[in-house]
Amino acid sequence: MKQLLLSSILLVSHLCAFSSSEIHILDGNFKGPTFLDTQDGHKQTVTAQHYRTWDYGDIFMFADYAYAKQGLQFSNLKNDLYGEISPRLSLNKLTGVSTSDGIVKEWYVAAQYNRSDTYRAWLYGIGTNLNIPGFAVFGLNLYRKVHNIGEDTYQLSANYYVPLSQRWHIEGFSDWTTIDFISQNQLLFNLAPSLGITTGKLEVGTEWHYYHENTYHQDNDVFQAMVKYIF
Repeated sequence: MKQLLLSSILLVSHLCAFSSSEIHILDGNFKGPTFLDTQDGHKQTVTAQHYRTWDYGDIFMFADYAYAKQGLQFSNLKNDLYGEISPRLSLNKLTGVSTSDGIVKEWYVAAQYNRSDTYRAWLYGIGTNLNIPGFAVFGLNLYRKVHNIGEDTYQLSANYYVPLSQRWHIEGFSDWTTIDFISQNQLLFNLAPSLGITTGKLEVGTEWHYYHENTYHQDNDVFQAMVKYIF
């Protein structure tokens, strides 16, 4: 699995067909019992995110830097760094077999690596992009998840993008496992035309962050203010 991940990253660096990079700034009140919460509730997060396609697949990666002035929930630390790398290889491109014009656009071999200071996880499985009315993007990945904290599990991940108008849209993701569920959904407005910005895109709005832990039935339900710059 390590060899697959490294090979994908090296190939992508030379065979890029489309790429997009983003910086997100979020501010919300995370006061609750979960590991995502803080001791006083307030938390700011800066996210660096990158996506690109290439001749035989795609890759998505991000890194979150979170800061809590009074410390995170289960430690005295004021900051936390977490990241994921998710490469996929297209089975259709590798085999030369195209899909029909139906609901399935493409099939993938999918992998993912998650890492923080104390946590790491390897995920491997299959993925697909779907044609769903109203969605510009709808992707699904089904993984076997092996990690160093807790029991191994399965994970179903969905990512999506819904244009509402020329300047409004919804985007986000949801991850289901046998252990927990997390969903982050953003309602964003493209502010760039109003400010005369022609290079990149500046968006403002809100992110609804929801997390549920199954064993202790703990929830985290937060709306955050959000600013995003795409370049």
